[in-house]
Amino acid sequence: NMKLTYWDVRGLAEPIRYMLRYSDIEWEDVRLKNGLEGFETWMKVKSQPGIICANIPFLEDGDKKLSQSVAIYRHIARKIGLMPQDPDELSLCEMVEQELMDLRLRMSITCYDTYMVLRPEDPKSEKGCHDFEYLKGVFKKRLSDRLAIIDPLFAKGTLTGGFDKLTYADFMAFEYLDQFRTFLPDCFDGFENINKFSTEFAKLKGVREWREGDAFKSGEYINAPMAIWHGK
Repeated sequence: NMKLTYWDVRGLAEPIRYMLRYSDIEWEDVRLKNGLEGFETWMKVKSQPGIICANIPFLEDGDKKLSQSVAIYRHIARKIGLMPQDPDELSLCEMVEQELMDLRLRMSITCYDTYMVLRPEDPKSEKGCHDFEYLKGVFKKRLSDRLAIIDPLFAKGTLTGGFDKLTYADFMAFEYLDQFRTFLPDCFDGFENINKFSTEFAKLKGVREWREGDAFKSGEYINAPMAIWHGK
């Protein structure tokens, strides 16, 4: 059995959740409460021995303890057959993986106030000012430019072919593109390959059932509630 620990948001963990929903693996979805209570719980978890580079998402797979989102994506991909075996296809997936992570980081920088003080004991910036609308415009330009590069990569259906050749990078793409679309829907107009991919991917086993369920339909946080834009 696997146990995944993360905040009660989609964030960086949702590609992991989708891979596990798609698989036949039994797993536990541990969702920390958003806020100081969840933070204190995580402080206790990360103090366990044997955790390298402690961070969340955090995956326990038997006696293995893994942190860092991309490392977990790859670990699960190897376990359930979503890791490309062809070297060229693997290189493509790794490039798209990093492109998506770059865009997701830029979205986080836009949506979270960098100067927000979470705990009373943390120092407060005397000069910092988070300009959300400006950063949103910068991210919108970047996203539009990069979608024009990503869209042709899905001309065959998925990154490496049809839906009989799914990879972990497809799961990343589905979730992160959906987060970006929710934030900036107009950016996706005209990108037929991406839009078709997203429509077909949503029909996959485990993915369809989740998205048709009450938890998803009631609205999930994409970012944490304290974000300027949290997506719920």
